[in-house]
Amino acid sequence: GRTRDGKGQGGIEQLFNTTLVGTEGRAVVSRDVRGAIPGQKVILEKPGKGGQVQLTLDVDMQQIGRNNLAEAIRNTNAEGGDLVIIDPNNGDVLAMVSIKNGSANNLSAITTPYEPGSTLKPFTVAALLSSGLVSLADTVDTGSGSWEVSGRTIHDVHPEGGLMSLAHALQISSNVGIAKAAQVLTPSQQYEALRDFGFGVPTGIRLPGEAIGMLRRPEKWGSQSPVSLAIGYEISVTPLQMAMAYGALANGGYLYKPRIVRKIHDSDGRVQEMVQTRIVRRVLPPTMTRMISEVLVDVVEDGTGTRASLGSFAVAGKSGTTRAWSDGS
Repeated sequence: GRTRDGKGQGGIEQLFNTTLVGTEGRAVVSRDVRGAIPGQKVILEKPGKGGQVQLTLDVDMQQIGRNNLAEAIRNTNAEGGDLVIIDPNNGDVLAMVSIKNGSANNLSAITTPYEPGSTLKPFTVAALLSSGLVSLADTVDTGSGSWEVSGRTIHDVHPEGGLMSLAHALQISSNVGIAKAAQVLTPSQQYEALRDFGFGVPTGIRLPGEAIGMLRRPEKWGSQSPVSLAIGYEISVTPLQMAMAYGALANGGYLYKPRIVRKIHDSDGRVQEMVQTRIVRRVLPPTMTRMISEVLVDVVEDGTGTRASLGSFAVAGKSGTTRAWSDGS
């Protein structure tokens, strides 16, 4: 956030304006007949200092995140981007940066949903595992890397074709493999699994303007909706929602409410509020999240996300391919 004319605009400054602003003082200043001020001033009431809001942000991570996001935007010639770093074990937001057109003063990480594409596939796999109908070792026939369903042809970006395990389909981000495997899910199972991970509902972070994204109820789906949702389309999410959902995969299955405010102090330094961490729900048992996490490590080590590899320790990740928008000109 920022301040304008002594009033908070956006972010923490806006939400906690009354806590931070303090009180104005009053003084009488003498002037001569020409309007000059000879310097005599009588203070009637001293200004009161405002309170303090202690955040969960890590200063170093925030700066490192901002520098790296700015560099990535330059290297890709993008208009902007978002970066969110959380502690998956308690939901604390350690860094949150949004840059657009060179400005880092927006909060699109929570206000601007996007279509996630392949980054949603691990949650489709989670729905399959939790249903008990499929295991990661079960095979799916991806044919030649394309599949016609409901009058639409699904293509693999990196087609291997043939039979492959569900785990391998996730590792190489096979649209055909994941979409075909998801056919055993009922619309209710598919919808509820995504809702359980926090999609389609606000995270409840204490910042103004949070968007909820879009996850339509099954009765509003079309014939292609189950296939689209399985591979991350017909849904929109915010970067923060996605970060919290991946946090649940990392911590053994707990979806946390994101915490960005740790403490609130009054003007005398007394603690007015201690904000506790809060678990929203348990989404999956740890055995299942561990299996999915191991596949996501394979994505980075030998799949579609090798550029994220750090070498010195294991990194779990998932690549995502979005569709480019064109106005036809």
